Amino acid sequence: MSYRARYEYILTFLADMASLICAVVLSRFIFDAWLQMIPEEHNSQEYLQFYLMLAVAFAIGFILFDQEEDITHRSLKKEILRAAVMTFAIGAVLALLLILGKMPLGDSRYFFVGILAFNFILQPVFHTSVKSYLRESGKASPMKKLVGVLTVADRAQPLLEDLKKDWSKEICGVALMDATKEEIGQTIYGLPIKAGFEDFMTWVRRDALDEVYLDVPYDSGASLENYLVELESMGLDVHFSVPLLEKLYRGHSGEGWRSQAAASLERRGNTYLIGISTVHHNIRDILLKRIIDICGALVGLVISIPFIAIVAIPLKIESPGPLFFKQKRVGLNGRYFYIYKLRSMYMDAEERKKELMAKNEMNGFMFKMTDDPRITKVGKFIRKTSIDELPQFWNVLRGDMSLVGTRPPTVDEYKHYESHHKRRLSMKPGITGMWQVSGRSSIENFEDVVSLDTQYIDNWSLGLDIQILIKTVAVVFAGKGAK
Repeated sequence: MSYRARYEYILTFLADMASLICAVVLSRFIFDAWLQMIPEEHNSQEYLQFYLMLAVAFAIGFILFDQEEDITHRSLKKEILRAAVMTFAIGAVLALLLILGKMPLGDSRYFFVGILAFNFILQPVFHTSVKSYLRESGKASPMKKLVGVLTVADRAQPLLEDLKKDWSKEICGVALMDATKEEIGQTIYGLPIKAGFEDFMTWVRRDALDEVYLDVPYDSGASLENYLVELESMGLDVHFSVPLLEKLYRGHSGEGWRSQAAASLERRGNTYLIGISTVHHNIRDILLKRIIDICGALVGLVISIPFIAIVAIPLKIESPGPLFFKQKRVGLNGRYFYIYKLRSMYMDAEERKKELMAKNEMNGFMFKMTDDPRITKVGKFIRKTSIDELPQFWNVLRGDMSLVGTRPPTVDEYKHYESHHKRRLSMKPGITGMWQVSGRSSIENFEDVVSLDTQYIDNWSLGLDIQILIKTVAVVFAGKGAK
């Protein structure tokens, strides 16, 4: 973790702690001293135990839900969402601790809810103060990095504007490869032009600099090799552009794909390799997603038992055969697995599908048909209510699927995929997802399904999963299940 990241992390921690302390003080003052809604029999020891449990809940909430995104770039909307998620986490952990510890203060719901409400309101306010401090006072920090930039005029703006936003760096000057003698000493985007390409190294040797950024168009590193060696010999941190990655990102139309892409440098043998990943998620969030999946799957399996028992008898009476339907599907990055559902079709459904392909309502590889004759009467009911999906909780528990993800294609669909279609498999498939809560019965173009899936992948977060789960419950109770 860089100095800037460590400093921001500490300030964010202190801001969150200050927000919670103020929330406690406000809640105690309003509901105890002012409104007198907290019973007087609580003693100082009980309050101390409550505060210790609150401190534990805060530590867990901060460690698990604090995002690594630069706080100075985080929008107000993201701040509010973060405050909501973290406050919910603190409340859930604190409630659990109070119940397990049988704390008398657990009955003081006004005090409890007041702390959470005030914390939700105050946290974005404290974060705004931190941002202002970093952007103003932080620029004068003696720990800031002095930066020099070598670039050309038509590439200068994006790099310089981005570096200006970093409070931990001060741009001391710019060297332009294509600068004329008359331009040296003038400014570009408010920054002094210190040198041209020929006297670039002279400037770097003379001026106080900690880091140098090289952003120049080149087809090979041969022309810069001597400069890189000399810069390294000075003990400077050197950042240089990679043309191959630049061309790759510039040529791709998906903005979300570019924003998620992350690169890493590794050495294999005598070769240095840059690896790129278009799905780059925090390992902590992925672990939390898996924990939520396991807990949700266990609860889902328990809840599923009575529903499956109720529909089992009429389902088997109407169409003799296995109760459960097992089908080979394609999961994460092309892995095969067997999906489990309650059987909603007659036993000869797969054979009859070939005869019905002409009536397919989907434009693409998926098959969907209104009043599909292969579906039994009981099958229509369990599909409309999504009861047929309940056995998939077993797939989630096994790790083949997630509660929220993309729809897993059949093997036949997958064999017809074009390259960009496979990207929807770059996360685990889910029982529900963007497609299911976006009016799936009205979506008839497969490319629209792919677009929704990639939108989910590009913008994935635990908060988005929670939103989709809530919408799924609403969709199911509204009777908007699959046809």
